[in-house]
Amino acid sequence: MKTNYLRNLVPAILVGLASSAAIANTTLNERTIPTPVGLSAEFSHVIENRETSLTIPVPKSTEAWISLQKQYDQPGIELARSALERLGVTYEAKIFAGVDTFFVSPKKIAPEYKDKWLIHIHGGAFVFGGGESALREAAWLANGLGAQVISIDYRKPPLHPFPAALEDTVAVWKELLKTQKPESTAIFGTSAGGNLTLATTLKFQELGLPLPGALYVGTPAVDLKETSDSWYVLEGLDPLGKRDGLIQSTFELYAGEQSLSNPLISPVYADIEDFPPTVFLTGTRDLLLSDTVRMHRLLRSADVETALHVYDGQSHGDYMSGLLADIPESDDAIKEIGQFFDTHLN
Repeated sequence: MKTNYLRNLVPAILVGLASSAAIANTTLNERTIPTPVGLSAEFSHVIENRETSLTIPVPKSTEAWISLQKQYDQPGIELARSALERLGVTYEAKIFAGVDTFFVSPKKIAPEYKDKWLIHIHGGAFVFGGGESALREAAWLANGLGAQVISIDYRKPPLHPFPAALEDTVAVWKELLKTQKPESTAIFGTSAGGNLTLATTLKFQELGLPLPGALYVGTPAVDLKETSDSWYVLEGLDPLGKRDGLIQSTFELYAGEQSLSNPLISPVYADIEDFPPTVFLTGTRDLLLSDTVRMHRLLRSADVETALHVYDGQSHGDYMSGLLADIPESDDAIKEIGQFFDTHLN
């Protein structure tokens, strides 16, 4: 009986392998996707009331890109201001190491963060998310951890493509090291900010600079050259939209004349031997789920200490939903980041 079972199973496995290419290119029928079970009522409400992103035409000139930047960033600026008021977080705009920055302070500073600053690198597809819009994630983390944060308003395309952003993050790091130990410092960011958090750390290694004690990397875009699986599979579920069109154009605008496979542009192509402890956040509806998973596995292949938290039902950056309301899933994300930092920084 057992022998016959195995004989029947082997052809089935071989058929599955032989047809894998066809499966990979299958076009699925239209489906109705319900609200996931097991979510908090608060986050379920967020999902059920969100709107699909509009398709934005790709700008055709530098002037058009700059105009779109201003348009695109305004809602983020308004959200940041509302969040700052709600959370009681304050900030001061400063030129630090020749770079535009925001020094962000929570209402109450936790004892473990009293004498240190964390470094934040904002997201926004490398082109957007600057100015006060950058304060959203900085305020969320500062409030959640009771930590002081330096948010870097790095130079961006279309006027400043790669490597301008990395030059700014490295300059801030060098200046901060004059007053703070690297091992007690974390760098963090989401999306393009997650990419830049990783790329900045790779640049530190290239320059022989001390490395931070820990990284928090949220749903990072780590492969600007190739399109990872979840960009295809989850298109239509994530309000981020899709990669083709505007997002791909921001990647190309950021890279400028450099190859998209450059590890400082696409960190998933880096040769990793050692790296700071890193905590990753993403969600099951996140277009960058596969990018996040691939980067996590790359670090694990080098035996780097990492944690990967995948939140059910969450799209791109949804763990920050607690900016304007009390969301249990957002509180949980803060708790996980805090515990990771406590282990490696505090």
